[in-house]
Amino acid sequence: MKPNVKIGSFILAMIMVLSVVIVSGCTPISLNKEWSYRSGDRELAIGVYIYSLDTAYQQAKTYASELEDYDETSDSWLDMEITDDDGNKEVASKWIKEEAKKMCLTYLVLDEQLEKENVEVSEASLASADEQAETYWNVGQYADYGYFMPMSDDLEPFGISLDSFSYCSTEYSVKYQALFDKLYKDGGSREVTDEELSEYFSKNYTDYSYFTVNLYTASTDETGASTNVAMSEEEAKKVTDEIDGYVKEVNGGTSYDDVLAKYMKANDIESDPSVSNIENLENSSLGDEVKDALKELDNNKAASVKVGSGENAVYYFIYKRDVNDSKQEYLADETNSDSVLANMKSDEFADYLEDLTKKLKYEENTSVIDKYDPKMFFVPAEPTTAAADDGENVE
Repeated sequence: MKPNVKIGSFILAMIMVLSVVIVSGCTPISLNKEWSYRSGDRELAIGVYIYSLDTAYQQAKTYASELEDYDETSDSWLDMEITDDDGNKEVASKWIKEEAKKMCLTYLVLDEQLEKENVEVSEASLASADEQAETYWNVGQYADYGYFMPMSDDLEPFGISLDSFSYCSTEYSVKYQALFDKLYKDGGSREVTDEELSEYFSKNYTDYSYFTVNLYTASTDETGASTNVAMSEEEAKKVTDEIDGYVKEVNGGTSYDDVLAKYMKANDIESDPSVSNIENLENSSLGDEVKDALKELDNNKAASVKVGSGENAVYYFIYKRDVNDSKQEYLADETNSDSVLANMKSDEFADYLEDLTKKLKYEENTSVIDKYDPKMFFVPAEPTTAAADDGENVE
């Protein structure tokens, strides 16, 4: 399961930290210190629940936008049935409340497991997390780029305090990582050995390079506007024949580096135009056509792939190495090995936490929680301004 709101997943952890929640423009709700959920001596402020409710609202809105009858100027979509990334169908408003509850229970479970596993999150780590949250709160995440967008403007009117925001976002991310490391690294109850990590890397990672050639040319009209113009069949064939020739050379035994150098010389290219990477293709941003072609390639072989058509067509030269040749060096880097471990076990860890939430003994402050309805976050989209009637003349 990889939905954005599956609490406990690395994806959600980053979304909760980095996403800008668009909730301004509605009736404010007074700040308060009421609790929402508690387990043992652990108690969550109501602001934690509201933040979770809003996070779930944003995801549900994404699902709803795929519906045929979705209307961004109306909150009617909250009464429609949506389908989440797991294929579960539910009325949007109910789905939001259920997901918010799951998030809150996972906060409690995470804190509980940190204590049970005797995991100490350093004061320095938490202080750094709180400092980051405060920056987002006061100036937003894009202040370094000249965009002043304090998250407090969006969150505080709904009863979400800085403490609740920090707890749900940056602190959660730090604690989540600490528990993950405790369980899956050396000596952990779910320890992944070097041999297991190495085997996973060999089976799931790909070492590849590619460069691209456009099958279109850029054209500028009399107004200065730039547009792409598809090459003629003859022009395109000249380009694709050249690339296909390089593919044939590599597959005939010429090294990739030699072919790349030959291509650069033939086309007066001074800087290396290729992209090289080692990654799990299941998580790659490459297009499906390129990923599928790489999966089918044998090691140390090349292929060409056309992506797009007409004025958007691009021709790829792709090359696949034997990932085992770089395995030792790659995994020797701690950042790389941590990334592979996360790739290997993040879904399992998320499922582990989710299972624990089902066993958690907790109290729900229903009378308080029921005061908050997902509709409180709705902001109608501004209607588009219709163009003047065709028959209307403007003097």
